[in-house]
Amino acid sequence: MAYRLLALAIILFLLQACTPRQMVLRMASPLFEGQAAALNEEPDPKLAESAIPASLKMLEGLVKADPENASYHRKLAEGFCGYAFSFIEGKDNRRASNLYLRGRDHAVRSLVLSGAPENLTQLPPDEFKAALQGLDREQLSGLFWTGQCWGAWLMFNLTDMEALVAFPKVEAAMRQVLEWDETYYHAGPHLFFGGFYGARSPMLGGRPEQARQHFERALELTERKYLIIQVMYAKTLAVQTQDKELFTKLLNEVVEAPEGAPPDQRLANEVARLKAKQLLEDVDVLF
Repeated sequence: MAYRLLALAIILFLLQACTPRQMVLRMASPLFEGQAAALNEEPDPKLAESAIPASLKMLEGLVKADPENASYHRKLAEGFCGYAFSFIEGKDNRRASNLYLRGRDHAVRSLVLSGAPENLTQLPPDEFKAALQGLDREQLSGLFWTGQCWGAWLMFNLTDMEALVAFPKVEAAMRQVLEWDETYYHAGPHLFFGGFYGARSPMLGGRPEQARQHFERALELTERKYLIIQVMYAKTLAVQTQDKELFTKLLNEVVEAPEGAPPDQRLANEVARLKAKQLLEDVDVLF
């Protein structure tokens, strides 16, 4: 009886904490979970490319109606970041840069809703690192997408003073994610650092050996089945070090990989194949 009374009290508290409108909006969350899963399983990149913008705008509409829903902000961060990387980079890099910033802002908003400082991204590096100590592992997803989107934006804005100040903050954010869970999002923290250190020359902060270690660890953790890792390994470190043999080996591995990836990797792997083929066509320009 006591257990039932406690459960009833919790339900009543939750009902009082949300308006009827918020309750309806938050009941839509499983629908978007299903939609995201369906997109990840889509084998046709062109179909996904045409479908994703409408999904993002619909989710933005829900955020306007329920701005304190951290889950929706995290989904938007992932959506903008994934869409920019998969379909906009290389075609319109300025637009990709702007989309990455939109994703970062949604990810940061999810952290603020969970207790992070309102001005998190504007904090000086030391204060930013101190603010990270106030987060816990429940904020892993929001922090990951903050670093992922922000770091992708940095790569397009290396001469921007704002980017130079942001580098240590992005690195600190992803270090925390790596410490919490190196396997998160298909070894995402290792993939991030592989690109983060591998895309730049040592004069601009690149660290080739550390990049190699992170890429190899990501390949190990994913059993080489998440093909975006090989693409980024080739596109960043192999090009930066002018290792043509490594470049062609990695990209041919992607092109020749058997189909039938786990469902949640199907779209990503098809995008990886397209990017690998394009990079192989550009080999004489890159080397």
